[in-house]
Amino acid sequence: MNKLISSLVVFEILLVFVHLAVYDTLAAAFGIGGVFLGALFVVLALTFVSATVLSRFYDNTIVRWYYRFAAVWFGLVNFLFFFGAVTFFLVMTASYSLGLYPSLPLLGAFCFGAAFLIFLYSMWNSGRAGITRISVTIPNLPMSWKGRKIVFVSDVHLGNTRGAAFMAKVTEKIAALEPWALFIGGALYDGTLCDEKGIVAPLGSLRPPGGSYFVSGNHEYYLFEKAAPGFVDSLGGVGVRVLHNEKIDLDGVTVVGVDDKSVDKKGDLQKIFDGIAIEENKPSILLRHIPLDMEVAAQKGFSLAFFGHTHNGQIFPLNLFTKKIYKGYDYGLKKYGSMQTYTSSGVGTWGPPLRLGTKSEIVLVEFE
Repeated sequence: MNKLISSLVVFEILLVFVHLAVYDTLAAAFGIGGVFLGALFVVLALTFVSATVLSRFYDNTIVRWYYRFAAVWFGLVNFLFFFGAVTFFLVMTASYSLGLYPSLPLLGAFCFGAAFLIFLYSMWNSGRAGITRISVTIPNLPMSWKGRKIVFVSDVHLGNTRGAAFMAKVTEKIAALEPWALFIGGALYDGTLCDEKGIVAPLGSLRPPGGSYFVSGNHEYYLFEKAAPGFVDSLGGVGVRVLHNEKIDLDGVTVVGVDDKSVDKKGDLQKIFDGIAIEENKPSILLRHIPLDMEVAAQKGFSLAFFGHTHNGQIFPLNLFTKKIYKGYDYGLKKYGSMQTYTSSGVGTWGPPLRLGTKSEIVLVEFE
């Protein structure tokens, strides 16, 4: 808990710095300022952390709208900082060094106007879940699986920002693909208190022949572990089976689902696999939220693995960091030894409902 509080304090300090930098740049560019405006920016700097904390304890209309406002503002102010204030400073510094003195209001209007337009595009881009189509070939695949289609989705992040209406939109797109089975790779919920049954109700309209399967992600256990069973149990009512460190036989293919909370420490995944027998010549699929411990899964002999969690960075240039953190397995179809892997950029978003340089996706997998 002390570590969490320390992290929130550091994060809040950074947010105050970002807000004051935007305020100072606006004041320099447009000659505006004053105690009231400065105080307003400080108050706005407190909204995202306070809304996040409140949403862990309360679920009501006021908290939901406050969280939505805070999340949108959090995204906007960061765009105003990086694409507005930083760009303004760099252009102004370069111009002065060359003996040029551009109009500060004109330069400010260009930088902050561009930042706002990029913000609007990113909001629009985050809500349009597209279809990513991939084809995979697995050794010893049963004939019944050849040409078969499954859908993989992850990181829908249902909660205060995206609710049942968004889930219905995603469900409609999945239904149009007519998959044989549906795999959900965690972070279906955002981790905020919500109507956990109502928010996933649209999933009940999906009844793929091969079934629907879910593994938990970190957000199902976000901050308060006691909330997770309510999230997970709600899925049974809409026909989704939760795989908790177990395997099933899916028409001749072994499917193993790993619970995210069970693999907190190094060696945990190996312990789980030690209790699960995988037949050497039988095709197998691993469902896990976070794309880590590839060597453990490959040594176990999995044919194919699905992951989520990374969002592919969600907002450029964060994808450069996720690529390094997850050693190139942060997005897309890859190979680790003889094991094929696919990490999805996710359907929804965490925090600000923005996507820049990445896409929201529903993954359609066809077995050749």
